[in-house]
Amino acid sequence: MKIVAYLTVALLTTAFLSSCKKEDEASPEDKLKAEQFKAFILSKKFQVKEYYSDKPIDYVEDDAEVKSETELFNYVSVWIKDDWNVFDVNSGKVTITQNAHKIDGNDAETFVKDFNIGADKKGAFFNFLNYQYEPLKYRLVEFSGDSFLVYVDWHSGAKVFTRFQVLPE
Repeated sequence: MKIVAYLTVALLTTAFLSSCKKEDEASPEDKLKAEQFKAFILSKKFQVKEYYSDKPIDYVEDDAEVKSETELFNYVSVWIKDDWNVFDVNSGKVTITQNAHKIDGNDAETFVKDFNIGADKKGAFFNFLNYQYEPLKYRLVEFSGDSFLVYVDWHSGAKVFTRFQVLPE
């Protein structure tokens, strides 16, 4: 009798753990979207062209002025605005060309950082960089012939979007 009870508990535990794992997995559609995005960014040069939120936010929260706005491109650091980003999906490396405006402390014309693209239960993602070239996880919204759009969740509940535009060769 104890064996039946143990087997029943083991079977229920296995079923529960299997169902939890499936809930954590990405959908086939999101996995496909991530793979298609990898193919899309291959051999293209991108530059940030838009930065905005879906709801008004006070972007600079540590000053005395409260400004609620959705158009945020004027807050993009000057060194980010003129960067060129070339992604190598095989190595998971992005080569960043800084051009005329360079971040303080790094005057190299180009440097290389890690990135990756994948999918999880929340959808397709793009692990890239923030304004100080530190890792930041974005969610992939869309990509088309000349751009792609990603967002991060802002702590106020807004979504902050960044559009990367393909640059001509």
